[in-house]
Amino acid sequence: MTSVEHKYFEHPDFIIRHLEWYAFHHILFDGNWAKIGGAIPAYYQRAFYWQDHFNTKAKDKHHEIKRKVFKKEITSMEVFYRELDKILKPKPFGNALKDKKQRTAQSAYQKEQLGDAFIDDKELLSKAKQTAFQLAEDNADRDMIVLRANKLVNEHSNEPLSPEQLNTLITYIDKQINKHLKLDRVEASIIDTDDKNIYFMWGKIKRRFVKKDTFAWPNAVAAKEAHCSKGDVKTIMKKLEKLGAIKCIQKGKSGNFTRRANLYRREV
Repeated sequence: MTSVEHKYFEHPDFIIRHLEWYAFHHILFDGNWAKIGGAIPAYYQRAFYWQDHFNTKAKDKHHEIKRKVFKKEITSMEVFYRELDKILKPKPFGNALKDKKQRTAQSAYQKEQLGDAFIDDKELLSKAKQTAFQLAEDNADRDMIVLRANKLVNEHSNEPLSPEQLNTLITYIDKQINKHLKLDRVEASIIDTDDKNIYFMWGKIKRRFVKKDTFAWPNAVAAKEAHCSKGDVKTIMKKLEKLGAIKCIQKGKSGNFTRRANLYRREV
């Protein structure tokens, strides 16, 4: 009997439950309802209700995932969960939505300015931003930056870059490195608090994220980074906000399926 470890059978949205059941049904049990019922008997009867709920409430995005499973465009649970996670990702709202719109506008402006030298590859640019931190730590020179840029293209680009695009990538990495190395003008005010927890938390944020970076910062991660209790995190982050070092652009929400951490933007 196939061993099944489900993730979403207790999800508050019955549509999500049905999609996972349907994926198990088609991918792991060859479309045999009796087999999946025998493997997961505790949810067998409930699955009929989930199906009825799906038929009356599902949206196009849900039907699209189900269609891909049925047409065997999705043939593994790993790929299925990647597709499902796309629609489960929390939508930005409030300041987070404004931040996203601003970044979209900036991207459109850069595309207009750079023309054929523009890089429309978010994953590549994301990897470039990540590698800039280590390059800053290594005090990288121009040759090291060029070498790393070419490596990133080979490993993460969907297609070869033109010489103009490669130059754009190198310039982007160089600017990110300079942001990591640049001192903050609010540094003095943070030091003057005489609170080592605040200064240490800021130091951890500053090392990882450059000015205007948006980042998720769950309490558990923050407490581990700053070596403080989870109960202290909220007070520390509010103090950093008050000093102008960061801005909370979306409040987190606890829960097994929301997966929404506090979202901040580094201001200086």
